Amino acid sequence: MNATPTAPPAGGRPPAVVTTSWDDGHRLDPRLAALLDKYGIGATFYIAPHNLELAPADRLPPAGIRELGERFEIGGHTLTHQRLPQLTEDAAREEIRAGKEELEEITGTAVTSFCYPRGEYTPAHVRLAREAGFTVARTVRRSSLDPGDPLEMVTTVNAYAHRVDIPLVLRLARMRPWTAARLYLRWDDLALWWFERCRERGGVFHLWGHSWEVDARGDWHRLERVLDHISRRPDVRYVPNGELPGVPRATAPEEEAR
Repeated sequence: MNATPTAPPAGGRPPAVVTTSWDDGHRLDPRLAALLDKYGIGATFYIAPHNLELAPADRLPPAGIRELGERFEIGGHTLTHQRLPQLTEDAAREEIRAGKEELEEITGTAVTSFCYPRGEYTPAHVRLAREAGFTVARTVRRSSLDPGDPLEMVTTVNAYAHRVDIPLVLRLARMRPWTAARLYLRWDDLALWWFERCRERGGVFHLWGHSWEVDARGDWHRLERVLDHISRRPDVRYVPNGELPGVPRATAPEEEAR
């Protein structure tokens, strides 16, 4: 799935790995997938087939899910995208199981990657994901080149400018105010900063987001700028989320932010 062979890393450092993931199962996902195809970027699409937070007309239909699954990894995102901690354990178990089974029926392939809706979960939901047969599960924690525990995977950059990132970008910019302002206001600049750090140090650069959010903010040009910059690098491996377990970790831990 869009994997690219890599040249041996220099200096014995861990190789740089790029993965992306896109949540919810929106009708705009095919537009995003076309960009990923254009630049040869690996991706996982986490889909809740009956997402209650999307109008029925905005949900990606089964035919669209099936077509997407022919080119990219499809991951579970529960059946209806409810907040798992607000459900009973039995209801959460059924949400996770039913979403997985419906996607497998649509795509005809095993679904082994999962994303906790809104990134909200407890240790019980990690156990339920494992019991359902998922081997990786993504959170919404970010600002790391180390994905960490496969069932509580951390990411690097969200395709969205977060207001809470001021302390983080000040540290990344070494307290240089103009650099910090640029990283804070432009998530694409922040993404490029992390990607270059990944190439220097090794680890996993994980970009994630929502096609509907990119569209609502008019950020398609920012997304394409990032994909163009990170694509087709001979020293980088491109994989879907499901291939992340076993990838060598970054040479040093990174700070995380919500």
